Amino acid sequence: SSREAPSGVSVLLLRTIGIRDLVIGAGTVSASRQGSTAAARRWTSAGLASDSLDVLASLAAVRSIGRKEAAGAAGAALVFAVGEVLALGWGREQEQLNPDTGLAA
Repeated sequence: SSREAPSGVSVLLLRTIGIRDLVIGAGTVSASRQGSTAAARRWTSAGLASDSLDVLASLAAVRSIGRKEAAGAAGAALVFAVGEVLALGWGREQEQLNPDTGLAA
């Protein structure tokens, strides 16, 4: 089956999502490089909120875009959300380590 060409609206939507993700990623990297754990956690939390809402929006769109497309979009966003949850958990563990010994405080 052939796919229809993307509309101007869908191209714009994908670009805005890409821009949003670039901003969140750049903020996270910048905060991490500056050594600001609290800021990095805030940026990562913003990414988690965004990706979690993308999962929900994708699942809510089943009727309009079809089950296969909705599941694919939700799955892609879910992968990133899980990564962000893991990163937040890993960051919390690192905060609890004694800087002198590297062991749990």
